[in-house]
Amino acid sequence: MRLPPVRLHPSFLVLGSLFIGWELVAAGWSAALSALIFGVALFGSVALHELGHALMAARFGIRTRSITLYPFGGIAALESEPRGKAELWIALAGPLVNVALAVGGLALMPWIPGAGVFAALNVGMAVFNLLPAFPMDGGRVARAWWTRQLGHVRATERALKVSRWFAWGFVVLALVSGAWNLALVGVFLLFMIRAEGARLRFS
Repeated sequence: MRLPPVRLHPSFLVLGSLFIGWELVAAGWSAALSALIFGVALFGSVALHELGHALMAARFGIRTRSITLYPFGGIAALESEPRGKAELWIALAGPLVNVALAVGGLALMPWIPGAGVFAALNVGMAVFNLLPAFPMDGGRVARAWWTRQLGHVRATERALKVSRWFAWGFVVLALVSGAWNLALVGVFLLFMIRAEGARLRFS
């Protein structure tokens, strides 16, 4: 299998540079270096997460056109939409990669400083991605499960309804806590929910 091209969205580079620059100004070179290492670990984890989706999709005969990395995660652009069992396993593949990376980080803790942080980062990514908010992995897992009982259309409608609650929850939580990255996730989810709903109506 030929691996799909991995692209960085410009916002990833802009926000990453601002974060490292802020650490440099506020706390010096040591903090900036730590921020850079954290960014590389995050980049690598997200890229491997998306490659997990791509490799599992290939097992079901679905090619991946490209992988794009955003500050809030990544998107593997599949050439066709998986359904049922294929969607379930493709969605689970990404978080399972993060679990494997977390186990590796825990195993390396006695020898590599920061391995515990890397493990915690990947546990957090796995848990976050498994929230049942479509089109995140957990939302796709939920839709694949409901499809067995309701059919694809009704399962998608239910997944979008649940996802809308999560999206607005992220926005409200961002307003309360000041964690504006959650607002970006919420707005992105609302955009994707609207697009998927329109596609469902016209399919």
